[in-house]
Amino acid sequence: MFNNLDLDVIFHPKSIAVVGVPSKVGGNGWLGMYGSLLKFDYPGRLYPINQKVSELGGVKVYPNLSSLPETVDLVILSIPAQYVPDTLRECARTGNKNVHIFTSGFKETGEAEGLRLQEEIEIIARENQLRIIGPNCMGLYVPKSKIVSWPAAPTESGRIAFLSQSGGHAQDFTNYGARLGLRYSKVVSYGNALTLDACDFLEYLAEDPDTDIIAMYLEGISDGRRLLKIVKKINQFKPVVILKAGLTESGTRAVATHTGSMAGETHLWDAFFKQSGAIQAHSLQDMAHTVLALQNINKVQGSRVALLGVGGGVGVEAADACSRAGLKMPDLIPTTQKKLREFIAPAGNMIKNPIDAMPILLSFKLMSKTLDIVSSEPYFDMIIISLHLDWIYDMDQGVHIQKLASYLATSAGKHLNGKPLAVCWRASRLEPKIEEQGLILEKELLQAGVPVYRDLPETANALARISNYHQQKKHLSN
Repeated sequence: MFNNLDLDVIFHPKSIAVVGVPSKVGGNGWLGMYGSLLKFDYPGRLYPINQKVSELGGVKVYPNLSSLPETVDLVILSIPAQYVPDTLRECARTGNKNVHIFTSGFKETGEAEGLRLQEEIEIIARENQLRIIGPNCMGLYVPKSKIVSWPAAPTESGRIAFLSQSGGHAQDFTNYGARLGLRYSKVVSYGNALTLDACDFLEYLAEDPDTDIIAMYLEGISDGRRLLKIVKKINQFKPVVILKAGLTESGTRAVATHTGSMAGETHLWDAFFKQSGAIQAHSLQDMAHTVLALQNINKVQGSRVALLGVGGGVGVEAADACSRAGLKMPDLIPTTQKKLREFIAPAGNMIKNPIDAMPILLSFKLMSKTLDIVSSEPYFDMIIISLHLDWIYDMDQGVHIQKLASYLATSAGKHLNGKPLAVCWRASRLEPKIEEQGLILEKELLQAGVPVYRDLPETANALARISNYHQQKKHLSN
């Protein structure tokens, strides 16, 4: 029914009409769809529509779509649910085929009137071949086109796309990911999926030159076989990370009352992930951490990791975290340990794996030698450096932390023999200055393309996911 050229117009509209703008500047709801587009400096032709006013902030307001000087590329409906059917009929009469229905109050309510309205607008949309995003959704965030429907989104474009049935999750994932340095090509909150659903957007993103990684929050799907076929194909050249909601009894009920979707049974989704090769996430944060690793690590050969850090208890925690995530922590072989013992004294320093040796964190010369030796071993696929900032901060009130950040962001990569590096940091004491140093370190590493996390389990989970993805990709291509 739709093709990528149709969707390309939606993602890059040169003209937008917003039906249901507020009656006055600064009034209730001013920072809604129309206000968000203005604030984001949307460069195209923007038409506000409200029957009750003729002017808004010095801009002409139109009474309806029929009075516009042109057919627009996208119509946004922000009106009560009972007025949506007639407005869709007007869209059809005026040739406005692309519609985002922000409005809620349809099948997600589970009530008779909402179900009736959903059925009515679906008939109108399908009879007139309208391309509908929604209803009950936040719609689009496309930085390149200067389109957004929520405040404080990053203005810079990136290479990550996110599809979400939840508008709140679209905002939250965007905002949380932005803290990690993630930037987005396209974000779509599509709600009840009247005529456009996840599969339609996935087919577009598969060929989108601006997108390298696809993340999804999925509640339900109307055509599971089509989804499996599409995701399996895309995963060969673009990783797909999916947070599937509604896999518990309580979650299934919540899904039904959120977007009116059928969540599906757990064993079916287990089979889906196994057959498609998609990466399964278990929370928005988990998905963001995985995408961060995918964005900054091109390829992982296996699941064997070496850990450099401080503290015996940390070593035990690391071993447990890696094992639970599916990573392996092989011991350094005797000849490698012998090389390290040439410059790491035995007292208080363990060199099996993890390498628990404070001297290598204090001397960048020793750190470089250690990385050279460990990364050259064929039985390691990746390296984690774990930093206990409390201990390092106490040395000189944070001066060394900043030097360490600079080293890891610039010089460390020369000593990795092409193997990926991830960094995690932790601070146990509630001291603002230590937290501040951690944030400075985090920012510098993220800007340098080094994935950085705040505890060992999330680091291990992210690395295990991308390791498994590359193994699955290899398996599915054979």
